[in-house]
Amino acid sequence: MNSATIEIPRFRFSEPRRNLPGRRGATTAEDRFTIAFARAYARRAESIHSGTTRKSMAFAREIPVNGYGIADLVAVAWRSVPGERFEDIESFAEVAQPCFRAFECKLREWRKAMSQASRYRFFANQSIAVIPSDIVDRALLYLDTFRAIHVGLWSFCLTSGQIRAHYTPRATKAKSDKYHLHALASVGKAAKQALPIP
Repeated sequence: MNSATIEIPRFRFSEPRRNLPGRRGATTAEDRFTIAFARAYARRAESIHSGTTRKSMAFAREIPVNGYGIADLVAVAWRSVPGERFEDIESFAEVAQPCFRAFECKLREWRKAMSQASRYRFFANQSIAVIPSDIVDRALLYLDTFRAIHVGLWSFCLTSGQIRAHYTPRATKAKSDKYHLHALASVGKAAKQALPIP
């Protein structure tokens, strides 16, 4: 499948970044990096997480969670039952046991990516910082720090589309049930019909 044909929907509500000067519809290098990573990850997610029983997936970009930032990309993976739909987000979370992954992509500032991804642990089961493969060596010197705070470190090569997982934390319960459910609901709004809820 051509990566250009993979659409990763964006949450369609106010985005603080759009209020900055010069941001009207502008696509930055970091935006392009994030979109390319999102498409590559959407194509390869099943092989990257080959041992999981959560085979159904939904993706969305720029999901805001009040007080904890705007995740560049999120992926929700869950155990599906064919034809099953849930009345609300709470029953979906309880029965389907979704794993919510939040990604923060940065071109140069890997420390900032690590810090922002750390905040996503309040609503995500896994938080991962994604940086270009040509600067990952600097961040790898601090891999013990990523492990200590349970934030993943992945690298992505924009030219080859290769994703390398240097460290992926085990999925854990989000620190806040309230914000976990809020983030799941936001994915449902961004990606219509992607989650098995009304």
